[in-house]
Amino acid sequence: MEKKHSEKSSSPCETCRHYEEKRMDILFEVMDNENDVTLADGKGVVLRVSDSYEDHFGLKKEEIIGKTVWELEDMGVFKPSVTAAVLEKKKNTTIMQKNKQGRDVLTTGVPVFGKDGEIAYVVSFNSIHIAGVTSLQSQYEQLNTMMQAYNQEINKLRLRDLREKKFIKKSKSMENISELISQIADTNASVLITGETGVGKSMVAKLIHENSNRSEGPFVEINCGTIPENLIESELFGYEKGSFTGANSKGKIGKIELAKGGTLFLDEIGEISLNLQIKFLQVIQEKLITRVGGLSKIEVDFRLITATNRDLEDDIHRGLFREDLFYRLNVIPIHIPPLRERREDVLPLILNALERFNSQYGRHIKLSADALQILERQTWPGNIRLVENLVERMVVTSRGELIRIEDLPADLEWETMQQTPETTGQLKERLENYERNIFIDAFKEHQSSVAVGKALGISQTTAARKLRKYIPGYANLN
Repeated sequence: MEKKHSEKSSSPCETCRHYEEKRMDILFEVMDNENDVTLADGKGVVLRVSDSYEDHFGLKKEEIIGKTVWELEDMGVFKPSVTAAVLEKKKNTTIMQKNKQGRDVLTTGVPVFGKDGEIAYVVSFNSIHIAGVTSLQSQYEQLNTMMQAYNQEINKLRLRDLREKKFIKKSKSMENISELISQIADTNASVLITGETGVGKSMVAKLIHENSNRSEGPFVEINCGTIPENLIESELFGYEKGSFTGANSKGKIGKIELAKGGTLFLDEIGEISLNLQIKFLQVIQEKLITRVGGLSKIEVDFRLITATNRDLEDDIHRGLFREDLFYRLNVIPIHIPPLRERREDVLPLILNALERFNSQYGRHIKLSADALQILERQTWPGNIRLVENLVERMVVTSRGELIRIEDLPADLEWETMQQTPETTGQLKERLENYERNIFIDAFKEHQSSVAVGKALGISQTTAARKLRKYIPGYANLN
C-alpha cells in the first residue's frame, strides 16, 4: 500500500530551527570591531566567525570555517581553545589564550543548549586588548541575557507546538477557540468555559495556563461536583489545626493558596452552594482568604478559570447562582460546542487517539475505511471523552491489527446512515459530497490508491490526492 506523503507543514523542529537561526543572527549583529566572535557546533566544528577575525588572526574565514577547534589549536591559531573547555565543562568559561601572533587574548565561551539538554552551539568572544576586559564583560553579560531570553522563547515555542498536537482544531469553532486562547493567555482576566460533559473544558483550561506568563507556576484543579458540600470549603480555603473533628493536627493549606503565582481551575463551579459563592466572590474581589478556623487574612495571587456544563444564567433566574459572581467569572466566556456540531473534528480525534494509544500500549492497530466511516458518522454523546475511551478499548482488546465494522464493540448502537446524494446546498458542495462518497466506497472496496485509480479510470497520483482529501490519514487505516 502506498505510503502517505506529508504535505507542506511547519513542524516543531522547523519552527525551533528558525528561531535558533534568528537568535544566532542577532548575536552576530551585536558583536564586531573590538571583539572577535566564533560560532562552533556541539562537536567543535567552526560554523561562523566575525569579519574582524581575519585582521586579528591573520587567517581568512575560509581557512577557519569547517575545521574543528582542535585542528585550529594544532595550527597555532589559538591555544588553548575556549570552545573545547566549554564542551568539557558544559558551562560558561573564560580563559587567557595566545593567538598566532603570540598576543594574549582574553576569551569567553558560552554554551547554547538544545532541547535534549546537550550543547548545540558554543559562542566565544575574544578581546584583543586586556584594557577592553571591562567592555567585554559588559557585552558578554548583555549577550548572555539575550541568549537566555531566546532560549526561554524557543522552549515556549516547543511547548506550544507539543500542546497544539493535542488540541484538534479542524473545525472553524475550535480554530476560533484556539485563536482566542492565544489572545487571552497572557492576561489575568477570569475565564468561564462552558460545554457538555466530555467536550474538553479541562484541556482548554490547561492550554490557557500553559501558554500564559504564569506557566511556570502551578495549575491547581478541583472538581467542585465531586467533593461533599461540608468539605469543599476547607479544600478551597484550607483550615487551621483543631478546626473541626477529624482535621489534620497541623492544619492544611487550601487549593486557593496552592495556586499562588499560577492558575486555579474550578470545574463544575455551578455545584457550589450559595453560602460558598458569597465567600468566593469576596476572594475574587479582595484577593484575600481566611482559613477555616483562622482569624488572619492571607493574600493570594492566582488566575481564575472556571467551567460548567450547567446553564448558569438559568440558575440565576431560579435563585441557584449569584448574579454578581457570574459576572465576575464570565469576563471571558468560552463555549465549546459538542462533537455533533463539529463533525470535522471527529476523524482527526479518532486518528490522534489511535496513534497515542498504539504508542502507549505498544500496538499497531489500524482501522479499515468502512469502520472509520461508521465511527465518523456517530453523534458521540460523550464527546471527546467517549471517543478516547472507545479507541483505547479497541486498541487494548483487539485480537488482530485491523479493526473492521464487525469488530466494533457490539454493545454500542452504531448509526449506519445510507449515503444519499445531497439535496441542498450550492452545486460545488453537492458535487464534492457526491465525489467524496465515490472515493470512500472505492477505497473501502479496493484498499489502495493504485487499485482505486484503476477502478475509476484515473491516475494513481490523482487517486492518492483525492483520498488524502476525503479520508485524512488514509495511509494509516490498514
